[in-house]
Amino acid sequence: MYVTKSALCLALAALPFFAVAGNRDPGVNHRQHNQQGRIAQGVKSGELTRGEARRLHAEQRQIRTEERAYKADGQLTGAERKDLQRDLNQASRGIYRQKHDAQDRPPAAVRDPGVNQRQHNQHDRIAQGVRSGSLTREEAQGLRAEQRSVRQEERQYKSDGTLTRDERKDLHQDLNAASRGIYDEKHDAETR
Repeated sequence: MYVTKSALCLALAALPFFAVAGNRDPGVNHRQHNQQGRIAQGVKSGELTRGEARRLHAEQRQIRTEERAYKADGQLTGAERKDLQRDLNQASRGIYRQKHDAQDRPPAAVRDPGVNQRQHNQHDRIAQGVRSGSLTREEAQGLRAEQRSVRQEERQYKSDGTLTRDERKDLHQDLNAASRGIYDEKHDAETR
């Protein structure tokens, strides 16, 4: 077989491209991206609990780590591609099973991030008052008891699986009263 000098130069110039191309697998990358999207959608819709999402994300990280290890030598062999595809198939089935099992986050009608955020903020305000000395031990105990009472009421409202508009309104009124109580106690003459 006769090879011209220019054909040989072209072949040698193309070698680095093919060596790099052997390290890429757009099919694997596309599937990984798709699975991340399915997990995110499951979290958003409530089909996945936090624990389920955490485990699925860990499995995705493990697959990416395995892919990096396979590509470390500059070549992704057919057997390595096949192994990655098998792992992605297993992960895909796991995502499907977790999204379609009986475990769901509470429906949006039961969750109320506004109430939860206010409770968290009030807890922090009480802790800050204790640290600064603007709340006595007794004042802090009374305010914490009020916070527990609001949480207990919230649990009772949510026990039937819904949080009605009137129940939300009542919780916010209770939180308003608790907030005023925190302010009053922190700004009275009593200090530690």
